[in-house]
Amino acid sequence: MRLLSITALGAALVATGLASTVASEATAAAGGRVTVTPSVAAAGQRVELRVPNCSVGPKRHWARSKAFTSDVTLGGKGDAGAGTATLKRKLTVGTYKVTAYCGGRTATGKIRVVGKGAWPSLLPSPLGPPASPTP
Repeated sequence: MRLLSITALGAALVATGLASTVASEATAAAGGRVTVTPSVAAAGQRVELRVPNCSVGPKRHWARSKAFTSDVTLGGKGDAGAGTATLKRKLTVGTYKVTAYCGGRTATGKIRVVGKGAWPSLLPSPLGPPASPTP
């Protein structure tokens, strides 16, 4: 029964995560905002940036955030600028603003940083077999 509960919880978490990612990407694309994938990440993790209408041009296209180890140059992928950022290893849990500079315009987005072990804390522990009753 415990395995069934864990499986159901895992499936619900995955479904929720996928639905929120799709919804946030649709909103971001429609509004011309910076899309960060995944939108919830741990310190030290790499994330992908995508900015509609920010492909290469005569001026440098780049993105910046206090959460990133360095500024990210955005390269053209169709009509969007894209790049990869690495989050700093020692970040405080919270939400950080991401700003993209696309020639003469800017676009913004956000990245939510969670602590290590944020997801596993939702699962029952330990996952091993139940303890034997004491005589």
